[in-house]
Amino acid sequence: MQLTSLFTLLGAATLAASQSSNVTTGALGDARPVRNNPVIGETWVATFDSSAVKGTVKAVAHTVGINYTIDVTGLAADKGPYKYHVHLRAVPESGNCTETGGHLDSYVRGDSPPCVSAQPQTCEVGDLSGKYGTVAGPDVKKEFNDPYTALNIIQLGYIGTRRIVFHDASSARIACATLKKVEAVASQG
Repeated sequence: MQLTSLFTLLGAATLAASQSSNVTTGALGDARPVRNNPVIGETWVATFDSSAVKGTVKAVAHTVGINYTIDVTGLAADKGPYKYHVHLRAVPESGNCTETGGHLDSYVRGDSPPCVSAQPQTCEVGDLSGKYGTVAGPDVKKEFNDPYTALNIIQLGYIGTRRIVFHDASSARIACATLKKVEAVASQG
């Protein structure tokens, strides 16, 4: 009798939890933390050098995921808050950020409904601002670790040679740059 009551209680709790959640998971499930970056400390940098936005977004391979450092200037204070994402396609020679394609969405989640930052594993992999907060202009300095992006090419969250794009409050793409690997400087001795 007690075992039946326990199963009934557990079933009711599971149903209630699933009904109260407004979290959307991708078609391939939740993102999984990346623990196999090939070279810890490997660094990739997206360099912004437009007439308005200047600076960098640095991505450094960590034991779990990627450590990001955003250091940009020139984001108009009256056009924010700004979202920032990892996008799929190359920045064309024209610099037109609208041609960088969609967000890195390895688990096929989509961007609607919006990401719930309290459960970043359920967000699009490339929705960095959805997971770690938007930024305001004109100057931004921000650091965070994202366990779901990778510098291991076999991982679903691979970001090497992808683009970082900033969107203003209207969702317009106002700045974009390609992540490029920083080659290690040989020590002289």
